[in-house]
Amino acid sequence: MQYPQTPLNTVKRGAKKAAYDKATVHAILDATEICHVAFSIEGRPHVQPINFGREGEKLYMHGSLNNRMTNALIEAGEICLSVSILDAMKITRSAYHHSVNFRSVVVFGKVRELTANEEKLMGLKALINHFVPDRWDHCRPPNDNELKATRIIEITIETASAKIADRPSQEEKKDYELDYWAGIIPVRTNYGDPLPDEKLREGTEVPEHIMDFYKRKNRDV
Repeated sequence: MQYPQTPLNTVKRGAKKAAYDKATVHAILDATEICHVAFSIEGRPHVQPINFGREGEKLYMHGSLNNRMTNALIEAGEICLSVSILDAMKITRSAYHHSVNFRSVVVFGKVRELTANEEKLMGLKALINHFVPDRWDHCRPPNDNELKATRIIEITIETASAKIADRPSQEEKKDYELDYWAGIIPVRTNYGDPLPDEKLREGTEVPEHIMDFYKRKNRDV
């Protein structure tokens, strides 16, 4: 299954690095917890990082009732957001060819505010379980006051594109004779051992879903 290619999401520069299949886009979205959202306030461009959740073709974000970003997105009714993961630094003999290996996604979608408590709980569940899988069933759900104070927006992905750079550096043939060091420096995100909260009740063990998350994250890097 592929996202439709439109003037919005078609990658022009580095087109050979582009992918439009949903499996690739979803995998990159699921590999990170933070996205960057573009929006406009009084004609001025803004970009803000925020955590998100994915459930199928829906993305979910939350904020306070007076949050400028969510206000702007709801008013616009549409969104552009991106995620990026740095995988390696590519060091070359020439300054011109230095680059990076990365995975990135740009999403275009429609925005809807969730107002019914049942819908808001569904969105929050997607957020929490994107953060740490199965976490929703191992924590206290929001109460009525917390739900009232929280705005949840749902994003329906209309189209998206991924861009992946994972190849060795390319240099001019004449530069291979130079004595400057060249190579790749891998970049990995390390998830440390789970540390208990200092106010945790005595005898409370680290749950299995937390250890599964920790082990999977460190296995995948």
